[in-house]
Amino acid sequence: MLGTSEPAIPTLPGHLIARAGSLYEDVSIARMRTTLGQLPAPRVRVHSAASMERADAMICEAFTEAGWLAELDPFEARDVKSWTSEAEGSAMESAARLDGVNVVAVREGQVPDALVFVAHHDTVPGSGGADDNGSGVAALLELARLLGDARFRLSVVLAAVDHEELGFVGSRRLVSRLTAQRPVAGAFVFEMLGYTSAEPRSQLLPASIGLLYPGQARKIRARDLRGDFTAVLYQRSGVGLATRFAQGLAALAGPAEPVLLRAPTDIPLLGPVLGRAVPLARDFARSDHVPFWEKRLPAVQITDTANFRNPHYHRASDLPQTLDYQCIAGIVAASALAAEQVAGRLAG
Repeated sequence: MLGTSEPAIPTLPGHLIARAGSLYEDVSIARMRTTLGQLPAPRVRVHSAASMERADAMICEAFTEAGWLAELDPFEARDVKSWTSEAEGSAMESAARLDGVNVVAVREGQVPDALVFVAHHDTVPGSGGADDNGSGVAALLELARLLGDARFRLSVVLAAVDHEELGFVGSRRLVSRLTAQRPVAGAFVFEMLGYTSAEPRSQLLPASIGLLYPGQARKIRARDLRGDFTAVLYQRSGVGLATRFAQGLAALAGPAEPVLLRAPTDIPLLGPVLGRAVPLARDFARSDHVPFWEKRLPAVQITDTANFRNPHYHRASDLPQTLDYQCIAGIVAASALAAEQVAGRLAG
């Protein structure tokens, strides 16, 4: 066996199980539906700056109303990829300059070290943008509300980042800015959270997953390949974050709900070889956790596995009515519980 087994997910003590349930009850599915209904789509700044400005303002206002210090962080990137004209669909071209905006909210703690939660708010051209990645944005804003009156030992940063679809441009800006200001204790990245299916064989698996992750593959196949779990991707440095999140999700939705997968490129000795030889390795490097990993920072990606499950991936049919809001609510509650544990929620 070349791969890595799933780390044990210890059962939470009773008081934390109760806390997870309380947080879940506080999540507003109605508010998340409203968020997704109000987000303009597609969200492509180079094609419709006005639509993205509305999205920026909506997210910033929601952060502020939840009690966070929020701001727009405009930036420009040089010599990157950009979208061609809208008439040419989702083709890319080289760009000397790409303008973007991140929306960043901060709750300062007793120490500057930050626990970060990230979701990208851009889409590909022509997409309905609900699962990718309106679901992540809705979860981020609901998390802001759940944690809005809390005080923490660590600082907590929430960020909606731009241009993920063009190569994590906004998250690279975020990581660069954060690391210049403060230590980063870790990051959770919300990337497509809300599409599930109870139909057998609705979950596709890459051909090599059984070799790399035999236990996880058995776990998924034991449920007849139903697309109803949440994948948590991590490196060794982030195993604590991954386990904390998974504990909360397992308490809310059952032990089969989280599936933890260590990045193939992070497997000792074999990582570099697997990165070159196994196509599956590329599927672990497709979102905003990558800039954190590049800086050797602990980060986990939380995902519904995107095109391995969702038939609406990058299509106009990626609409709010296709999503499972109870699933997103569980992810929000588990994330809030992880934040309280990792960042150290203070009494009072």
